[in-house]
Amino acid sequence: MDGGNVVLQDATQDGGTKGGAFEVSDFAIAKYPITNAQYEKFLKHSNGFSNTQWWEFSPEAAQWRKDHNKPKPTAFNGSNLPRTRVSWFDNMAFCFWLSEELKNAMQYDKPLKIRDVFTWITRLPTEQEWQRAAIGDTGWCYPWGNALDETRGNYSNNVGQPSNVDKYSAGKSIYGVMDMIGNLWERCLTGWKQEIIDTSGYAYRVIKGGAWNISNPNYLRAIDRGCHPPRGQLNDCGFRIILDLGLK
Repeated sequence: MDGGNVVLQDATQDGGTKGGAFEVSDFAIAKYPITNAQYEKFLKHSNGFSNTQWWEFSPEAAQWRKDHNKPKPTAFNGSNLPRTRVSWFDNMAFCFWLSEELKNAMQYDKPLKIRDVFTWITRLPTEQEWQRAAIGDTGWCYPWGNALDETRGNYSNNVGQPSNVDKYSAGKSIYGVMDMIGNLWERCLTGWKQEIIDTSGYAYRVIKGGAWNISNPNYLRAIDRGCHPPRGQLNDCGFRIILDLGLK
């Protein structure tokens, strides 16, 4: 999708960054959040979850993997439901693993540097990329307009749990991206208190989009800014990925 201008709200009153205007380069974002079926491939792959190198992007992530040598089961079963109860550290590891798989499939000849986010093939979206994919230049509160609509998203306990990622086709963004409001909060690469991309430490990370159990309209807006620690394994938080178009 086309890049462009993104304006983030000031979140300093909540301990976040001051926001402001940003330019985003072209990027390709997944149409849906990562599902149980997709994450299961990572868990079962011979070079997937069992390979601890995917957590070596920071000492804290490596320690997390050492302390959590078995994945936590998803909170809600169903192959097409979005995956829950995975930490931000695990989200990152999934991206590194998938990058390596794609690198091999594409016969990409550059080395994959785990400690350098800009050599990934897939990664988590930045907060700016996520927001642009949700509302572009429309200025809307939600991907479809300025009024909440229960036929367009899963929120406010109207289902009582996450739903299949392809259920609310009427709620897609102008770029065709689904489930950006409701269903699950989605983690971003961006730190809550830092404007530079840094994958080390236990810094809180931005979450966007609300979830199936959120009813406050303000928290469901695409421009709303929230955060969560990278170690959390919640039943209302998941992730989607982007393809880095900067690779040559």
